[in-house]
Amino acid sequence: MNTKQKLIIALLLLGLILSSMIRIRFNISNGFEFHSFWINIIPLPLSDYCGESSPELFLTSTILGYLIFILSGLFMLRNLKWDKFNVLNKIGFLVFAICATVPELTSIIQDLNSEFMGQHLRAGPILFIAGIIIFIKDYRMASSARHSRVR
Repeated sequence: MNTKQKLIIALLLLGLILSSMIRIRFNISNGFEFHSFWINIIPLPLSDYCGESSPELFLTSTILGYLIFILSGLFMLRNLKWDKFNVLNKIGFLVFAICATVPELTSIIQDLNSEFMGQHLRAGPILFIAGIIIFIKDYRMASSARHSRVR
């Protein structure tokens, strides 16, 4: 594995940790108000969505993990191999990471306006699994291309 590949794996792991395993709960409507620090060793559930309201009336630091996933998606695109299927997977991963970030940004804006009702999208483990699958396919393609050049 080269340095870029190790960086992508590290970013995917960091994205999983910050989006699903370690969360800071807070509000910012009346200045920064810390509620709790939450650690979950097993990142379950795989996804959770609440579009209208929920009893969880606090923001979480999951947006940091989603931003890391976006960064890893950009690194994967930068290391682009022009296989049509792989390109679509990488673009799809990046779009999904951006779409997962939008509800969290919306929640921050709503909290600033004192209108937050608990909306959230938790998709960190799914983003991690998708990123790992894309990485493995890309790594296999690159290593098979290297082996075919040697022969």
